[in-house]
Amino acid sequence: MIKLISFDVWNTLLDINVMLESLVKALSEILETPEKEIIEKVLKTREEIKNMRKSQSGDPKKALKESQELLAKALKVDVEIIKRAAARATLNVDEGIVLPGVKTTLENLKEKYIITTTGNVMFWPSAYTRLILEKFRIAEYITKQFYSDEIGAYKPMKEAFLAPLKYFNISPEEAIHIGDTKAEDFEGALNAGLYACWINPKTDKIGKIHNRGFVIRGVKDLPEVLSISKL
Repeated sequence: MIKLISFDVWNTLLDINVMLESLVKALSEILETPEKEIIEKVLKTREEIKNMRKSQSGDPKKALKESQELLAKALKVDVEIIKRAAARATLNVDEGIVLPGVKTTLENLKEKYIITTTGNVMFWPSAYTRLILEKFRIAEYITKQFYSDEIGAYKPMKEAFLAPLKYFNISPEEAIHIGDTKAEDFEGALNAGLYACWINPKTDKIGKIHNRGFVIRGVKDLPEVLSISKL
């Protein structure tokens, strides 16, 4: 029986593209450089960092620092510029950053389950993600939030998925994690012993792709997975 539901944040609850666009705009303003000269370097650096984490080659205790420094190096600026732009980007995002169906789904699930976030950080600290979740009234549906810069572990490391379970004294088979990245979220959760849901917008229906894993179109499909699977 599932007792705890762990959510990835970016591209699961919040739209990462909205935040990245805001970050690129902020960098463009601060550096007085066209956005098109910045966006390619931001996306390339992001992919580089995701590959590092997939191979677990980075230092989990320095995940935020490493990512900010890599972007600063790519843009040939001081890391302070990255920190300023991240702060400005956070201040400027609007409610369009919240993905469709998120609030309704979380509101319904909160009555029955412990709701947590298990999130990685990249160019901005988890404190900024917390601010966004508070600003748009998402945090009120979340029991507790866990982020890599706070727990010293990032997905797909087992430690990242087990941190919420240890806090609430929940066993892996009593928890399910949902996220959009197959390697980080889906495979990481399965390797840690949890059930897992992979968000794949290209899928046309809910499907079972592992004895403990499912593919769904978005967060709003999760209640149906829990119902039909009798988890």
